[in-house]
Amino acid sequence: MEWVLWVAGAALLLLPAVAEAGMAYYTRARCFDDLTAVPPCDYALVLGTAKYVAGGGLNRYYRHRIEAAAALWQAGKVGAVVVSGSGLAETLSETVCMQADLAALGVPVAAIWQDPAGLRTLDSVLRYRAAFGGATVCVVSQPFHNRRALVLARACGAAAVAYQARAVGIRGGWRVQLRERFARLRLWYDVLARTPPRHSLAAVPIRQYPGGSE
Repeated sequence: MEWVLWVAGAALLLLPAVAEAGMAYYTRARCFDDLTAVPPCDYALVLGTAKYVAGGGLNRYYRHRIEAAAALWQAGKVGAVVVSGSGLAETLSETVCMQADLAALGVPVAAIWQDPAGLRTLDSVLRYRAAFGGATVCVVSQPFHNRRALVLARACGAAAVAYQARAVGIRGGWRVQLRERFARLRLWYDVLARTPPRHSLAAVPIRQYPGGSE
C-alpha cells in the first residue's frame, strides 16, 4: 500500500510540469510576438483585467493588452475587437474601460464588441465561440495567459492564434503569476469536464455599445 502512496505523491508533483509541457507543445506555433507575423483574423479577443491595481495605480497588464489590441487594429490584422471581462457588477466595468481606452487609441467604437460576462478565461473563450462560431480570432493577453486561452480555444473548436502583449516583470506581477499556477491545473479539469460558461449568451449577450455603455 505504501508504494501506491509514493506513486500518487510523485504524480501530484509531476502534474504541473506535465500540464505546462502540454500547453507549450500545442501553443508554441500559435503565439506571436512579432506583429507583422500575426495572420489576419476576423476578431481580436482582449482578455479582461482590472484597469487599476489595489493602490490606485494603472494596472500594467491592462495597459499592455490595450496597446497590443490597438496595434493589431492599426496594422489591419483584425476586422473588429471583442473586449471580454467583468462588466456585470456596479463597480468599474472592465469592458467599458477597455472600450473607452481602445477608442482613445484610434479603434472605432463601432468596431468594438463588449462581453461583460467574461468572468474567467473559460467564459471569454467559450462565449466568443458560441457568439461568433467559426470566425477566426486573435487572443490578446500576456504570454502566460494566451497559452491557457489557446488550449481552451482548441477544446471548443475556435480557430485561434494569439498576439503577445508586453509582459510584466515578477516584481510587478508576482501575485498574478502565483494565481496562474493554480489556474493552469484547473484548466485541464475544465477541459475534461467540459465546464460551461457561467452565463449563457441568452442571459448576457455579446453586443456593440456605440455610446460606450449600455
